[in-house]
Order: sequence, then structure tokens, then C-alpha cells
Amino acid sequence: MSDTDSEEEKIVEEVRHSSSETSYDEDEVEEPIKEAKDESTGTLVSLQTPKRVRMASLVQLQPLPRRKRFIPKYEVEGVVKLILGDETQLQIEIVVGSHVNAQHPWKTVATEKVMAAIDTSGELSEFFPLKEALEAYEEPEMLIGYIPDESKDVDEFYVCITKEAKEHCQQQSEKFIRRQEKKLEKSLQRKPKPWTSLGSEIEINELVPINSRPLIEVEVKATYPTLYDPKHFIARDVLAVRDGYIELTPYRQKFNNIYKKRVDCASQIGLPKSHRAQQTVLRYPKNMWTQSVADAMGQFKNPFEKGEDASSKKNLAELFDEGQEDSSSEDEAQEPVDEVGLATYMAAFKRLRRLSYQKRMKEFMLDRTSEFDDLIELNTVMDIYCNDYPNLQSKKTVSVYDSMTFEEYVCFTDVRAKDKYVSCAAFHPMWSGIVAISYSDGSPTVMKFVSTRPDPIQRAVYGLNPVLIWSHIDSLIPKLYLESPREVKSLAFCPFDENLLLGGCINGQVILWDLTNKLENVENVEVLTETRERYRIAMNSHMLWFKNIQDKSVVQPTAMSNLLTSHYGPITTIKWLSPNFTVSSTGRMGMSSENQDHPKVSYVCFTGSEDGTILIWNLSIENVSSLMDGKKVKKSKRVLRRPSGLMTDVSPYRVLDRNLMPCYKIILGVAGQPKTLPVQSFALNKPVLKYIHVPKTTATGRKYFTCEILPQTSDDFFTKIYCGSQHGEMRRIKWEGHAFNTGEVVNSEYGDIDYTCFIHDGIVSSTSRNYFLNDITATVGGKVFAIWSDQLLGRPLLWKKRSCRLTDVKWSLYKPSMLFISTSEGDLETWDLLLRSDQPIATQTVSGTMLTGVSVHTLPLQKNIIGVSDAYGSFQMFIDPPIFMIENITYGSRMEALVQRELNVKVSFLKWQHQWMKQNPGILIEMNRKEGALLAEKEEEKRRKREAEEQRLEEEAEARRLEKTRFIGPVERWQIIIQKLIERTIAVKKRINRAELIEDEKPLRELEAQRLEKERRMLEIMKNQKAIFNDTVAILFPEAIKKPPKPKKTYMSDNRDKLKKEYLEDYQFLKALAFKTVNDNPYKASFSWEATIAEGKERKQALNAHESFIKLHKLRLDDEDFFTAPVPAAIQNIAEDETVEEEQAEENKE
Repeated sequence: MSDTDSEEEKIVEEVRHSSSETSYDEDEVEEPIKEAKDESTGTLVSLQTPKRVRMASLVQLQPLPRRKRFIPKYEVEGVVKLILGDETQLQIEIVVGSHVNAQHPWKTVATEKVMAAIDTSGELSEFFPLKEALEAYEEPEMLIGYIPDESKDVDEFYVCITKEAKEHCQQQSEKFIRRQEKKLEKSLQRKPKPWTSLGSEIEINELVPINSRPLIEVEVKATYPTLYDPKHFIARDVLAVRDGYIELTPYRQKFNNIYKKRVDCASQIGLPKSHRAQQTVLRYPKNMWTQSVADAMGQFKNPFEKGEDASSKKNLAELFDEGQEDSSSEDEAQEPVDEVGLATYMAAFKRLRRLSYQKRMKEFMLDRTSEFDDLIELNTVMDIYCNDYPNLQSKKTVSVYDSMTFEEYVCFTDVRAKDKYVSCAAFHPMWSGIVAISYSDGSPTVMKFVSTRPDPIQRAVYGLNPVLIWSHIDSLIPKLYLESPREVKSLAFCPFDENLLLGGCINGQVILWDLTNKLENVENVEVLTETRERYRIAMNSHMLWFKNIQDKSVVQPTAMSNLLTSHYGPITTIKWLSPNFTVSSTGRMGMSSENQDHPKVSYVCFTGSEDGTILIWNLSIENVSSLMDGKKVKKSKRVLRRPSGLMTDVSPYRVLDRNLMPCYKIILGVAGQPKTLPVQSFALNKPVLKYIHVPKTTATGRKYFTCEILPQTSDDFFTKIYCGSQHGEMRRIKWEGHAFNTGEVVNSEYGDIDYTCFIHDGIVSSTSRNYFLNDITATVGGKVFAIWSDQLLGRPLLWKKRSCRLTDVKWSLYKPSMLFISTSEGDLETWDLLLRSDQPIATQTVSGTMLTGVSVHTLPLQKNIIGVSDAYGSFQMFIDPPIFMIENITYGSRMEALVQRELNVKVSFLKWQHQWMKQNPGILIEMNRKEGALLAEKEEEKRRKREAEEQRLEEEAEARRLEKTRFIGPVERWQIIIQKLIERTIAVKKRINRAELIEDEKPLRELEAQRLEKERRMLEIMKNQKAIFNDTVAILFPEAIKKPPKPKKTYMSDNRDKLKKEYLEDYQFLKALAFKTVNDNPYKASFSWEATIAEGKERKQALNAHESFIKLHKLRLDDEDFFTAPVPAAIQNIAEDETVEEEQAEENKE
């Protein structure tokens, strides 16, 4: 074989190899074949070297070999085949069909899950033979691949037990996927092929326009060289010309110039101002008396000295001229003196100097003092001497005190609280505009119907328990997110410590958050340079696996109470005790300064729960530290001392975590009975505190206050608690404590029940103490709200029933008689007991759904706010109307008088009722007899209905039993078979289709159903024929069936004759006794105009919104000393002389 042949064989092998590998090798790129068109034949010819042409033709003679299929090689060292069962697949989360399939067979599985499967099943586990290899495997995740094989009934897997095997399998899998994608792409995308001409290009060339005309030659002559003549631009003032503005019109329209028709120019001269007044406009505050020249008398000086003769005095007009020159020397022009008006004034002044005239004037003024006051007040309200046109233009004439509408301020809604209710909302006691809101799945005021009961364990593990801190300056994003392991049902800020927030969980635990510097850290903006910002972004991008602990808005709980000693049910209410008092472990209340050597503030709070108990907690750190002194604390030998940076934000209340225990327990029940009162709300006296504003230069938009604890004595101790239950029961209890330690883990006591009342027709959702009167309490439950007094037992002082359910009640911070009530129809009602107690003074709809709670801002602000939560999970803030924020010291005394009046009415009625029932015991016996008979009749009716229902159920059960046990004999069975056979034979003979037969019978069945319905109606009419006849008679002849009047309900006995005889026998005695009582005690009607006027003024003062605002005109006149204006000495001396002369002349005549 020659060298040429050997070279040709090599080229053939090269070409075959390249043709077989080109379709799979993604790195190689095919070289395009150079082609050219033969001009003689019009065919394409490859431009190749002669040797390559010969070799290519040689290769085409033989068929190309089949392309090699790429099969990934997974069976290498470190890869093991295993058969995994369904339980193991589910345990390590590699279920075939869900996690892996034939298209995506590989999946990474955590090594911990595989080891856990080995520990769980032991030797029965499929991974047990690989236990030693897996223990040596250091990677956190291992690679497992599914082997799809439909010929086998088991699921087989590849398991990579080494790092090298894992990397090899990943590379093989990725390469196989890339090749499959390449193959799919080539099957979808077609390669362009060379053009084969069939003669259509001739027709296409005929339709293409071609420029075949010759070009035109144009010769242009110009002067040369061309001189450069630049344009000189000048500044043109737009305001100085009339066509300086242009109007920009829409597209494809003509532009027209806008001519300026007014030119503004400045001048150094100005016209003199002139002020004129019309006689029809009365000048404020002029009236009839002050519209004389004598109004200006007070401006004149007295040029006369005492003792000078009247003849030596100057002319009166000259004196006035001089007085005007002296008093207004700055004015250039003076108005002339009105001599006519001056003469009129002198004549009136002479009459005023007479003693008789002064006496009559004094008597007249004293008699008409009240009328003058009313006229002056009326003149203030309806001022006819005021020009209203300037006021209408400059300021609003409507008073702010006329409106009783709450103005919407801001609304808080968060996506994390979707499908949740606002369980509690608490305003911060020392920072304005800060509110803490907790969200829960249910609300005691909302009746929610669900088809399925949610899983409590799944809700506790996976559910969100949002507790958010909102600020009024940002309604979109909450300031802080307080984390909680369980759902929070109630919240309460410490009223004398701004950093403590206490919450009650659904499992009965108490949770505490310390907010020291938390809000400031969120609001402080950290300023970084561009380099540091980029560096932080780069570092965070490489630490995505790391848990984010840099979010300053997330606050972890500081402490939680001990689960064993906490409540067994959800905590519904939290109340703080006054810092001056404390409660010992035996339940005795004492002063906080007497309990320890050094006076300290006590942190004691009360919590109520649905388990029927009230727990008393002491949050002082010293209390827990004393309990932990005897325990040994394990010290870390690795780190002797923590760095100071880690101890910056550590709360001192951290020691209370899992160590907080209640110091005393009050059980709301009766000793020896298992039933307790499920507490929904309770009320305590408010702590006596005073908040003082502290100005701070911050950009947060809120005000800061400090707390001053007012001193209290042991006389202010209280042990009475008003408790409202979920069954509508209202109970007042008190506790005394023990004189010694009972030895329990938490000392307990059954509270003494003063009284129990069932006035409410629903769950008592809210109980609130009055801020001004500690003996007044308001409760809301069902459709009833009630006012309770400590001095009245067994019944409320005042109660009202509304048309819809009530959800919450809060007292006002400004007026002791005002309270706010939320309803289930979305209305916020405002009640003022001093104005009216039968209905609210204002009702405003604030939401489209029911309201779940009301919260009052406790800080003294100029514009205060009130919060309202609804069933949509949103919390709205409203600005209080100014009329609701008016404070008056008389409101407290008037409220006390109202309470005392109602107490006297209730006590007197109860006393009379008791005395009357004592004197008439027969009526009480008859009442009890009738009530017993009515109760027995109702019980008998219930018994009859119950027996009838039981009999009906028994009959139905017996009928079903007989139907099941009915025996069918052979004859009956044979008849049934023969009947079915006959029906089938007839259908076959006559070729009857059963479906068509049923369709044809449909109209007949409808007619039969209509006939049965008519029969049923006729039977029903026949049953009710008597009632129909009576109704027809009542319509046609109403006077014929007039029913006799029903006898009124009375407590008198049925034996009227005997009762009449007894009354007639006692008539003479009662008559004589009545006449004697009347003669001994004659009635004298005491009437006083002063008392009537004072009572009317008091009512008017209660109705008036702002008394000082209404009497503004009178106060202005008093300030100006209008009635005591000094009279010029010159006129006074002249008038005295003339008065003396006239009196002498009258005496001479007499």
C-alpha cells in the first residue's frame, strides 16, 4: 500500500469520526462548506481541494455508522445501589413522583435525616449497612438518585457516600441534561439549505422598480470667495413687548401670537387714601349711648385747679380745643367739636347729678340686673352692631364647639394580621401617638361560625402571633414587631414605667417585653459612606444562609412566666396596681415603703382568665433574686466575662424568664363547688399619677411625659373587684388575705361574693372604672350597659338596653359623666349623663362592620385622640371634638349629686317595697303561688312535647325494624319473579325502549303530582276552615267579634268579696288616720324666684358649650371699664354748680 492510500484511509477515518461525534459534542463547531455557483450550469459546486473532494466522494459511497448514544456512568467508587421503601422515602423526603421522577432523578438530602432514619429503625433500616460510611461522611447534604426501571416492582436508588462520588454524579447528570437539551433544540430548529432556482426570480425582478433614466446635470454659479457674515443677537425683554408670549397649540395646528394687552409699570407717586363710612353700617362696638360726642370726653385733660372761680374759666369750646390739641398732637388735622352734641350731653349730665334721679336710677338698675345680663348675653350671640362681611372673608364664623363629630386621623392595618381580629389595643402612657396592638384569631364580641375546627397544635407551631407597635406618624409600617410564642389576648403598658409592656397569652402565661431604646434604635437612621454601604451589601449577599438578627424592628420577649403556676385558660384582662401599694405572698395589701427597708416603687399587676381565677403578680427583680439565692448558678469556664458590647441591650428583667410566679391567687367561686366564674373583664381603681410634659428636640413628631407618683395612705386600700363573666353574670368580690403562709406553691383564697346580678343578656365584654369617681363602674354586655355604685348592692345604679349588641365602654378623661360605647353596627355612641340619660348625645358611624373595642389616649394633649378597632382587623384613630375636651371643676360635684340622687331614689324605693311586702304578706304568697303555677304549667308543656317526640321516634324506629325483619315467603318471591319476567317479555315482544317509556310517562307523572298537591291543599283548607271562617267574619263584621278586654295583671287574691270586706272594715280607720296626718302636717309650698332662676341658669350652663366664649362681649366691656369712665373735672364742677342753683330755686318756690 502506497503512502497516498494510507493517507486517504486516515482522512476517511477522520471524516467518519467527525460525522459521528459532531451531533453530540457541544464544544466542536462545524466549518461551513464553501460553495459557489457555476455560471454555465447554474448549480452549486463545493470549493474544496482535489484531495478532499476525492475523499468526500469516497466516504459518501459507504453508509455512515450509527451515532453513539451517550449513557452517563454512575457506577463508580463511592456510589451504592439501595432499594428504599415507601416509609423511608417519606421520612427522608425523596418520594418517587413527588420529589424525584424520571426527568429529574437526583436530589440532595440532609445527612441528619438519613442518620435519624438509621437511629429510628436500627438494623431494619435500608441505610444500616452504610452506617460507618455515613458517619465518616462530613458533608451536611448527600446526593441520592432515582433509577427509573418499570420492569421492577421496587424503587432503586443511587446513594453517594463520598464527596468525589457526589461531584462525579453531578457532572454526569448535568452533562446528560445538556446533551438532551441540545438534541431537543436540534430537532426543533431546522438548518437553512441552499437556494434552488425554479425561474420565479424573473417575475420578481419585473416588479422591482429600477432607476434606469439618466441623471440631470445642473450647473450652479456663485461668488467666490464667500464672505463670513455672522448674525448679531440682541437681548429682547419678553415683558417689555406685546408679542413676547406664544401659545403652544396641539400638533398640526397653526400657532398664533398672544398679544399682551396690559403693561405693568412702577411709579413713585401714589394717590392719597380716603376712609369713608356709611350711616347704615353700625361700627362695632358702638351702641346707642356711645354714638354721641361724649364718647371722647375721657381724652380731655382738666385744666382747672381746685378752688378757682367758675367765672375765670375759659370758654368750654376753647377748653375742648386745647384738650384735643394736647391729647393728639401727632395728628395734623383735628375734627371740629360738635357743639350741638356737647349741649345735649350737658343737659343730660345735669339731670344725672340730681340725687332723686340717681336714687331712681339705682333702684331701676338693681331691679333689672338679671334682664341686663340676659340682654348682654343675647347681644353677644346675636350682635347686630357687627359688620359680618370682613369676618366672612377673613375667618370662619362657625364655632368649633358646635360640632360633636370625631375627625378621622389615621388607620393602622397590617398584612400579617389578615383574617384576624384586634384582641387588645393599649396606648402608651408617656409617649403620645404610640399604641400597641395584638391580633388574634377570635374575639369575644364576634360570633364566628366555622365548618371545621382548626388544629390548635398546628396553629401554635406554624401560626403567626403578631403584636405590633404603631406610631401616628407612619400608618403603613409598624415601628416594632414584638415576637410571642403563643397568641396574645390582652396588653397593658406599665403606667409609671415607659419601657414595660405586659401581655397575656392564650395558654395562660404572662409575657413581658422591655422596650428600652428599641424605638429609638429603629427611628435613628444610620448614615454610611458609599464604600461601607457596598461592603455591607457584599457581605450580606454571601451570608444568605445566616439568620437575620440585624432587624432592629423585631423585639424578642424579655421574660415569660412559669407555665406550671400560670393560668390554665386564656388571659382576658390585665390591670396594674398603684405603685404606692403592694401585695404580699399571703394576700395582704400594704404600703410599698413599709414592706422594705428602703422605699421603692412596687410593680404589682392583676390578671384575669377564663379558668375562673385572678392572679396577682409582683414583677420586682428583687423578689425573684431572693428566690434564686439558694440555687447554684453554673458558671461558664470557657468565657469568664462577656464583652461589654454583648451586655448593652440586655434587660435587667431577663432574670424573670421562666422564673416569674404569681404571689397570690383569688378563686372566683364557692368553696366546695367545682364551678367558677369564667372572667372576661374586671375593674380596679386607677393608679394616682400625674404626667408632666418634658420638651425634647426630636424629629419623631410626638411628645414625651414623665410620671409623678402622688402619695397615698392606707385609707386608699381597696379589696373590691367588679368581675364580668362570659355568661353575662356580674359579680362583686373582695379578698382579705391570710394571716400566715398556707404552705402552697401559690397561696390561694376563695373571694367573698358581695352580690351577683344577671342584668346583662350577653358576655360582659368590658368593665371600666371612672377616672374621677372611684366608686362608679360601667359595664357592657349583650345589648345592655349598666352603671354600678359601691354604695348600692345587688342592682345597678342605672342601666339601659339598646337595639343592638354593645362591645366596649370607656370613660372620658375630661368629664366624669361622659362615656364612649362601641356597637356591633359600627357606631360610636357618646353618652353624657348630666345632659340626658335616656339616649346618647351623639352617634357616629365610624366603620362598615362591627366595632370590637374602644381605647382612650391617656395623656393630656391639646388635641386628644380616641382609638376604635373593627372586625376587619384595622385600628382607626379619631380626633376628639373640642366640645368633649372641656374641663370644669363643677362637673365632679354635679356628677356626685346625680349619683347621690339616684341612690336616694333606689334606697327609698327598696325601703318602701320591703315595708309594703312586710305589711302585705298575702300578696307575696299569692305572687309565689302564681309564679309556681306558671312554672309548673311550662314544665308540664315541655314534658308533653318531650314525650310526644320520644313516641314519634320510637314509632319510626319500630317501623324501620319491621321493614327489615319482614319475611317474604316462597310464594310471594315466586310471584315477584313471575311479574318481572312478564314485564320483560312484553317489553321484548312489543319492542319497547324503557328510556323512551320513562320519558313518555313524564307528563303523566307531573299531572299526578299536581293532583296530589291539590288534594293536600284541600285537606289543609279543610283543617283550617274554622280559622278561615273567623278571619272572614272579622273582615266583614269586625264589631261582631270584638273581644272582651284582657284583665290586667294583679297580685290581689281571687276572693274579691273577702278582700272587699277587709278593705271596708279598715276604711274608717284609715280615713281618720289620713285626716289627722293632713291636719298635723299642713303642706306649705315653698317657692323662690332666686332658686328657680339659679336652677335655670345651671341648666343653661350645662347646655352651653363654652360659657366664657359666649360672654366675650360682656368681659370686653368690663375690661374697658365702660360704666366707670371718668368724667372731666371741668364739666363736673360746672354741673355741680348748676345743680346746687336749681335745688335752691326749687326750695324757694316751695
